[in-house]
Amino acid sequence: MKKYRWGIIGAGHIAGQFAEDLKLLPNAQLHAIASRSVERASEFASKYDVPVYYGSWNEMSADPDVDIVYVATHHPHHFENTLSCLNTGMAVLCEKPFTMNRGELEELVSTARKNKVFLMEAIWTRFLPSTLKVLEITSTEELGKLVGIYADLGTRNEYDPGNRFYDPAKGGGALLDRGIYPVFLSSLIAGIPGKIAAIADFAPTGIDQSCSMIMEHKDKIISSSNCTFLTVSPNEANLLFESGRIRMESIWITPGPIRVHRDGQEAELIEFPEPGNGYRYEAAEVMRCLDEGMTESTLLPLDFSLELMETLDRIRKICGIRYEQDQ
Repeated sequence: MKKYRWGIIGAGHIAGQFAEDLKLLPNAQLHAIASRSVERASEFASKYDVPVYYGSWNEMSADPDVDIVYVATHHPHHFENTLSCLNTGMAVLCEKPFTMNRGELEELVSTARKNKVFLMEAIWTRFLPSTLKVLEITSTEELGKLVGIYADLGTRNEYDPGNRFYDPAKGGGALLDRGIYPVFLSSLIAGIPGKIAAIADFAPTGIDQSCSMIMEHKDKIISSSNCTFLTVSPNEANLLFESGRIRMESIWITPGPIRVHRDGQEAELIEFPEPGNGYRYEAAEVMRCLDEGMTESTLLPLDFSLELMETLDRIRKICGIRYEQDQ
């Protein structure tokens, strides 16, 4: 088994959870951390036992001992961080949303394919056992054909113009931070939507603090997606079928149980008691692909990420959500 040396760009909360999960994978070694602050990088390195740390993001792409980079910065920086690594031949797992718009992502995909370097979006939910089970049940049609999908993600984030959630310069906004998950789920299960209706509510800083979408997918499947910073929502996903439904329980984007309701029967609770925070599955997928000489994942291909980003662009255009990267 080949052992891969990982680097992480960004020293925030998610980076820490990812670092913890890498320890669960025998073929992964966390080699380096890069932050804009050498003090923060040093603190992270000490906490997670990382041998090398850098006080600038660009230094990571110059480290010849790094095999794979996990980009965990705020999403306005994903493009520059990922591009610098792809240009030096490093495989990249980049946090969602991949970029701020499809135009940026097209350049990353083009660079990865030209350089024959691995690239994947870090939508961790795609690889969780709960999601895989939902896909299995859906494909067998044991509950009949899929009719609709209802998913939400809402947290209470107090209004603070300087906080990244409300700061447009930091990619603030509920759609790109929260709404991408229910939009992703409906697109994964029912296909990229055709018709889209959407509405957003805006904070004083100009970011969307709530956003709701209704979309029509293949076979007339309707999905309803909601996201907000204003309140804690049920944080569930429900898939409706002709003869039952599947409930992905709160918080559905994380490792957790699902409940299968079959008409006329008692609901079946399926649990997935796995160790870790849930990030090891996407890391394992990257290393599996590299072991097999692949430059993108068949489970989360780049073309899917391009279509997902285009869907988010369409929603933003309908709602009037804009960022400086759209210029």
